[in-house]
Amino acid sequence: MTPLLDTTNLDDMLAMLGDEFRDIVRQFVDQLEPDVAGITAARAAADWDTLVRLAHTLKGSSGNMGAVALADQAARIERAARARDGAQADAALDGLQALARQTVAALRAGGYA
Repeated sequence: MTPLLDTTNLDDMLAMLGDEFRDIVRQFVDQLEPDVAGITAARAAADWDTLVRLAHTLKGSSGNMGAVALADQAARIERAARARDGAQADAALDGLQALARQTVAALRAGGYA
């Protein structure tokens, strides 16, 4: 199972950048709920191109923030959207909001945000 966070990378970034890194992580946290809502809306509208774009963006931003489980989930959504596979997209979307909340809680608990 993929870990929720890459704490080694997060700790390294925090050591290098300090409060500047915390500000970046807070921006990620603040944007996460609207990003997940956009992904959910794009799937509901069967707007595959938007779903690909939003999932790809979430994959990248999550990876940059050390949120590896969220990045993996976004990658699954992106692959399903590229394939126009509704069943796989729905399966990948299942639990996305909960995973996003867990990620935010872990980032805050770790002192990263």
